[in-house]
Amino acid sequence: MEASADPADDVLLKRPWLSVNISSCQLLSKTWFGETSYRVLLTDMHCVWEERMDAASIHSRAQELNPRLRASVGAFFSHLCEVAEPCLSGRAGAAGCEVQVFLNRKDDENIHVKLKSELAGLPFHWEFICSPAPVALVCVQLVRPLLVMSRLLQQQVEQLGGLLARKDAEIQDYRENGATLSRERLQTDVFESQTYRESFMSQTLPLLWSERSDALGFDSDLQQLYATVVAHRSSRKRKLSSETCAVEDRPAAEKPAETSSAAAAAS
Repeated sequence: MEASADPADDVLLKRPWLSVNISSCQLLSKTWFGETSYRVLLTDMHCVWEERMDAASIHSRAQELNPRLRASVGAFFSHLCEVAEPCLSGRAGAAGCEVQVFLNRKDDENIHVKLKSELAGLPFHWEFICSPAPVALVCVQLVRPLLVMSRLLQQQVEQLGGLLARKDAEIQDYRENGATLSRERLQTDVFESQTYRESFMSQTLPLLWSERSDALGFDSDLQQLYATVVAHRSSRKRKLSSETCAVEDRPAAEKPAETSSAAAAAS
């Protein structure tokens, strides 16, 4: 089952996980800002938090945090997008004005991300109040795509191993027919899959665990792979949905005919 029937879920799914640093806390962030609503996901790889806000909730919080400001929800939201989106996507310097960002962890397991900037010459405050996300949402937005990515990369490694084995056989055939290398430095050992895997794990895994948490984020290649995986999922989901609708839209007259045929066959 999906985490939610909210149409914004599919839009959010296609957004990348971006590395951000707030108050010396390294996080992965995924955000979606609509016309007058938003969704925010944050994770430190120990927990995933989310907040979703609609126009009424945004206007209420804006008035509560900024009693001196009088503006429409559209004006509040436009300024919020201008200052918040860069901060939550690792581009704090791209905000249209000076922004201060703070992160506080609360005893109730929530995290609060506070922004301070200026709107119309007056201080503008905003607070993202993110609570632990439901397990179903975490699976849809993070776990399931990562599992598919892992499987894809595993199959890629297996295919590359097979290709190397064929290349070794090709090189051996050349040697048996008298071919020699013109440059000795190009000489390579026969590829042994198990030996390579054990060596790679023993050398690389300790380095990964010793790196800072920000090194565990998505680089550009992984971002592209993530985008490809979720795009394929969305395409498959749309195809299944259209096939279901086609079955449901079949003329009612066809169904009695099918029933009559089945009854005739049974007799």
